[in-house]
Amino acid sequence: MPEITPSELRNDSSRILSRVEHGERFTVVRGNTPTAEVIPTQRRQYQSRAEIIAAVAALPPIDIERFHADLDAHVDGDIVVDE
Repeated sequence: MPEITPSELRNDSSRILSRVEHGERFTVVRGNTPTAEVIPTQRRQYQSRAEIIAAVAALPPIDIERFHADLDAHVDGDIVVDE
């Protein structure tokens, strides 16, 4: 990962961010100490309502008795929720 200084980031931010948009990553180094990383963000991928409905419809049915048994085995029954 290429290293850049804070002043390089400040002076060349447009060029650096353009490179980041194309997948590059940078380590910002202050003195000799790495202090930050400039990395691409993950773009959120949205699904349409129809895609979500189709995905949920393809799920196997829930065995409600097994579901309750799993809850009883893994969830503290002493927890009380005020209503």
